[in-house]
Amino acid sequence: MKGACFLLALCCLLTLTGCGGQPEASDPVSRPDVPQTDTQQGLTTFALAYSYEDTLDPFATKSEANFWLAGLLYDALVEIEDGFVPTLSLAAAVDTPDPTHLTVSLRSAAFSDGSPVTPGDVVASFRRAKESVHYRALLANVTSAAVSGDGVAFTLAAADVNGLAALSFPVVKDGTFTAEAGKAPVGSGPYVYEPTASGARLTARGAATYPTVMLRHLPNSMAMYYALASGDIAYYYSDLDTGELPQRIGANAAVDMNGLVFLGVNSARPRLGDATVRRALSALLDRGAIATAAYSGWATPSQQPFHPTWQPMTALSLASPLRVLDGAVRLLDEAGCSVGSEGKRLTLELLYCTDNSDRAAVAELARTQMLGGGVEITTVGLAEEEYLARLQKGEYDLYLGEIRLTADMSLRPLLMGGAASYGVPVGGAAAVAYSGYLRGDTDLAAFLQTFAADLPYIPLCWRSGFAAYDRQLTVVTPTGYNPYNGLAGWQ
Repeated sequence: MKGACFLLALCCLLTLTGCGGQPEASDPVSRPDVPQTDTQQGLTTFALAYSYEDTLDPFATKSEANFWLAGLLYDALVEIEDGFVPTLSLAAAVDTPDPTHLTVSLRSAAFSDGSPVTPGDVVASFRRAKESVHYRALLANVTSAAVSGDGVAFTLAAADVNGLAALSFPVVKDGTFTAEAGKAPVGSGPYVYEPTASGARLTARGAATYPTVMLRHLPNSMAMYYALASGDIAYYYSDLDTGELPQRIGANAAVDMNGLVFLGVNSARPRLGDATVRRALSALLDRGAIATAAYSGWATPSQQPFHPTWQPMTALSLASPLRVLDGAVRLLDEAGCSVGSEGKRLTLELLYCTDNSDRAAVAELARTQMLGGGVEITTVGLAEEEYLARLQKGEYDLYLGEIRLTADMSLRPLLMGGAASYGVPVGGAAAVAYSGYLRGDTDLAAFLQTFAADLPYIPLCWRSGFAAYDRQLTVVTPTGYNPYNGLAGWQ
């Protein structure tokens, strides 16, 4: 996997920018019914990227290409579908006897070798996932799993109304785990991995538009891009974590991705410890301009701690993320940071990581936007090691960060002393309200109201992923957690 400014697996402090044109309007949709056909249609050969130098074990793989293939080879208890919501997959039902326990019964399912998926396989896979760099953040609040009759009982460290989504780790047949390159454990997914004399392929286990998917050894993102341009592969996905948007070729679409770009605030600093000041800084920011200019439109502006397309968020009436200059100036006056007074006006330092040159654009936009309200920002670009060292020592006012939320939408890394909680007081109002929301003591709307008033960090936008594919494909349904979602039904 690509590495830069990592705080923990899938929770990284990155601030990325893109280049190129605006994304086409193409939203992911729920997995369609698989067409009832067993004949190859459309493209003569349908191929995807992989690495023969890496294993296809979802818990041991190191390459991004092989990691994403897991969604085709292995089922999970629940799948994360459109709207970032969990739907039952291998799980037939889920019971919650109390707030810290989930008991899952399994539907009848078979692995590709014909053996049944058992509770023991689920428990073994959970233990591997818990140790894996790819899934340990997702399972941080799940302490144990045990066979319980014909099902599996999971124990949570703390109550979590969104805890079901944490059970989206892949399930692999016990005893078949492997770290060997070019090998894959036994799974129950829609495709089976098969090495061939000339490489490898995936073969559909049931009806599919493309029953055979060839795999091409493409060791990096650039090689994948050129393979798509030459027609050697039919589909290419990038989460744009390098900050560089490839030149658009073929058909392409933005993919909603749960990656939040935000301004971290050092609340230990006297003025920044005032929530009124933090709200003023937020009101000075033009999030639309940041999404358009810095990310070339491949981002969704938002001032919320959760993605606006998350299904529970879509039911709420939320304020638009607009810049409110007059309101910001009034808040600064209220906090005693008068624009007209040299002794009182805010002068702050904003850190950003330079392992991606485009990050400076976001920092510069924030600087100029805040200057319009009389807040003077000095931007400081630092190499990864120094950047993280400054954050760990608390030697900053503001920093530019990014976190990829896990499927259970956990804000624990940000609000409750986790790896991305720089500058956030653990006992702050937002953290207390979040704990109440997880327990079910309060609803989402109440938590969002408290978060907006406290604003321990300042959301800016949610980055999008980039899917490009052969123009002969007309139905493509990637999601932010599975770029190959519903591939058996792509047309």
